[in-house]
Amino acid sequence: MEQPLGWRARLGIIYPASGLADMEYYQLCPPGVSVHVTRSSMPDEGAVTLEHMTAVAGGERFDQLAEDLATVRPHCIAWMCTSGSFSRGPEWDAELRRLLSSHGRCPATTTSTSLVEGFRALGVKKVALGTPYEPRLNEKLVQYVQHFGFEVTNHVGLGLTLDWDIGTLGPMAIHDLVQRANTPDAEAVFVSDTGIILSPFVSTLEADLGKPVFSANMATMWHSLRLAGVGEPLPGRGRLFEMPLGPGA
Repeated sequence: MEQPLGWRARLGIIYPASGLADMEYYQLCPPGVSVHVTRSSMPDEGAVTLEHMTAVAGGERFDQLAEDLATVRPHCIAWMCTSGSFSRGPEWDAELRRLLSSHGRCPATTTSTSLVEGFRALGVKKVALGTPYEPRLNEKLVQYVQHFGFEVTNHVGLGLTLDWDIGTLGPMAIHDLVQRANTPDAEAVFVSDTGIILSPFVSTLEADLGKPVFSANMATMWHSLRLAGVGEPLPGRGRLFEMPLGPGA
């Protein structure tokens, strides 16, 4: 008898309306895990600036979005947005996780929380950051990462301010961004923004650089799976997907 979808775990995802990368979430799940996406609104045709993302972070009805997802009885809920979770700082991000967990009636995470847990699971301290963002958002991300005790060896941004432009970046541009962000002393490279699809060629990047590389989508899906009790490695999806949750997670 064929098993129903989500017999192993169901993941609830809150994703900005202007995001283009939904398909990657399904590709980052092992058999028996289902993904259930609901969309949050984005102003000005998906503008990605410090002002816009701070407004998105503080203005969404996250309680209602989590309650909507709770109807599928998820094992974890995630706010799938990097700048929409780090832009107001670590304290706000922690409060958002508590709100999502309370209204979703399950464990919850955000992309910014997930990237920190990814660094911890990999056991790294010196990290490089590649982003599509304007300089002010880059600085907010650096501050967020440093708050948790990581040293940022380098950060590179592309200066893009629309989700459409971010979501249509191709493999060549993403590969170049990772190479530019990397430094010899960085122990891992993180690529920010949940509009960027990296996992199909992450193994090649890791082989070339000799270190872990992961993206916002990869971090959030990995953390969601682990919080939902799914510990199965995903071959070919990078070193992060071989890791359990780190100590204290």
